[in-house]
Amino acid sequence: MKWKIVIAAVLVILIVGSGVGIYLINQRNVNELVERGERVNLLVLGLDYIEGATARRSDTMMLVSIDPEANEASLISIPRDLYMKYPEGKFRRVNAAYAIDGANLAVDMVSDFLGVPINFYLVIDYQGFKEIVDLVGGVEITVDERLQYTDEAAGLNIDIEPGTQVLTGEEALGYMRYRGNQSDLQRISRQQKFLRALLQSGIQLKGWSQIKGLIDTGRKYTKTNLSLMDMYDLAKTVKDLGMEDFNMKTLPGEPARVDNKSVLLPEVVETRRVVASEINGLGLFSNSDVSPYILNGEGSNYLARMTADELRNEGFAVTGTDNADRFDYEPSFIVTLKDDATKAAEMMKEKLPYQVEIVSESEFQDNLTAIKESGVNIPPEANLLLVLGKGSPSFVT
Repeated sequence: MKWKIVIAAVLVILIVGSGVGIYLINQRNVNELVERGERVNLLVLGLDYIEGATARRSDTMMLVSIDPEANEASLISIPRDLYMKYPEGKFRRVNAAYAIDGANLAVDMVSDFLGVPINFYLVIDYQGFKEIVDLVGGVEITVDERLQYTDEAAGLNIDIEPGTQVLTGEEALGYMRYRGNQSDLQRISRQQKFLRALLQSGIQLKGWSQIKGLIDTGRKYTKTNLSLMDMYDLAKTVKDLGMEDFNMKTLPGEPARVDNKSVLLPEVVETRRVVASEINGLGLFSNSDVSPYILNGEGSNYLARMTADELRNEGFAVTGTDNADRFDYEPSFIVTLKDDATKAAEMMKEKLPYQVEIVSESEFQDNLTAIKESGVNIPPEANLLLVLGKGSPSFVT
């Protein structure tokens, strides 16, 4: 489904009159970039609210990178807990940048870390996010599990039942912000799922009152350095993009504790690969980047081991083998264990001459639980789990 309605509403109508000065009305920086065939990079910051706090941190950080030449876009989520070195030499989480010196420092930090220019920023208060969702009638999404969490200091009181439902603004904010005992990366996965649902459903504007509501919300709750003409040019640039042209990625990080705080240590090599693939357009992915752990779920003797040998011969970086929790899997499954492993799964599937289903970790969660309870230890370096089922012996016989 095309999402030009979303862009028109959120990037044009919503932001009109927000924080844009008169002198910015005629600036056409977006148009200049598009005419030169260069990417348009926009950092989106969502601000949290903690009562009594003197400065506000960015609870959500996303880089939207639009390639006008290839007619595609990428959304790269930046975990708020990424531990980075600030200009004065001190290390902090990246989400502190906005509290220290506003959007400009946040842009500089992310730009320097990724090694790419960031032209624009859009800052939105979470209260504005709630009002926008309510104004467009909510967003339909399937909630995988009950989300229940209370944090009075952060103003969070989340209680969302599982199942397919239309989330109100308050519920949508809870869905986006919920963390509980989960990692920041799991929270980001939900945020991206919500954005996909929003883009797929679109925003249907029903009359002037709704348009005026969006304008008023933008005026109160957003700030940007995009001019009005920039917003128009940006909407025009992406109006023909469909969901198939929009990639969502997450910067990797290694969980750690520093000064008794939970942080994510940057994984520089993997980050460079994300940047090379999603922003620089370089195809750096190869079979050696595919790191499956292989389980025998069919029962034939030495099936996992022989499959591993065949895949290693093809250049795949197999991380090990074991038996699954049972031997009646049908069909075989490739489980993506990392956010950016879909391409790896597709590459490996092409080499397997039998029925294989690609599923995400969350979609395979019940089986994964049983597998782990049977004593299987999947190494952290594995980006895929291959569970061999019916038909898989044909690959090695």
